[in-house]
Amino acid sequence: MDERINGRTIVIGDIHGCAHALETLLDEIRPSSEDLIVSLGDFVDTGRETSEVVQQLISLEKRCRFVALMGNHEEMLLGALTSEQLKQTWMMCGGVSTLNSYRFGGDLDSIPDEHWDFVRRCREFYETNTHIFVHANYVADLALDQQPEHVLRWSLFEEPYPEPHHSGKTVVVGHTEQRDGEILDLGHVLCIDTYCHGYGWLTAVDVNSGKVWQASRWGALRDGEDLEGLKRAKKMISQ
Repeated sequence: MDERINGRTIVIGDIHGCAHALETLLDEIRPSSEDLIVSLGDFVDTGRETSEVVQQLISLEKRCRFVALMGNHEEMLLGALTSEQLKQTWMMCGGVSTLNSYRFGGDLDSIPDEHWDFVRRCREFYETNTHIFVHANYVADLALDQQPEHVLRWSLFEEPYPEPHHSGKTVVVGHTEQRDGEILDLGHVLCIDTYCHGYGWLTAVDVNSGKVWQASRWGALRDGEDLEGLKRAKKMISQ
């Protein structure tokens, strides 16, 4: 658990090979050495620029405190090294685009060792004094180190939604596409996979201030929104 409080804590949703969107967000965020940035995983596959995304994230490690989580697509990528069957499954789930981003028509040996090392050191989850970050989902009454791997990486975030985590911390997840491009905010948990590789946005959130940045896969910035302001507006509408 990270107990340092200097700087911002910013979480980025599923990138899925959308390098232009990531570049735009980082240009707007302007990370400093005091900032903590957490990528929720699924930064590979589907989009056309996985190689560029991984290189951007490797560079980000030198600019700030950076944490990358293991998503189900990173798990599939590593699994592709172990058997032909798993490789074919991965390729049907966006892996072809990943290989083509390294060399058109290439194979797994086209991916440089530096990028393999980066994927292998992705974490299962991350925790601060106030927030929990996981790729997909969680079991409310289990400690983080007891969470089943299939829940952390594969379980869809859908109704009936999980109760607040027993720690009382706010949970931030990705994985489950919000195809309207909007953050799913349940108060005790946010889902910020806003379908960048489709026609939605790549989302980043400063979890303490509520500031939101969003960019399309082509790198167009969405007008900035304040998450706390959106919460207040929704509350007023519901009254």
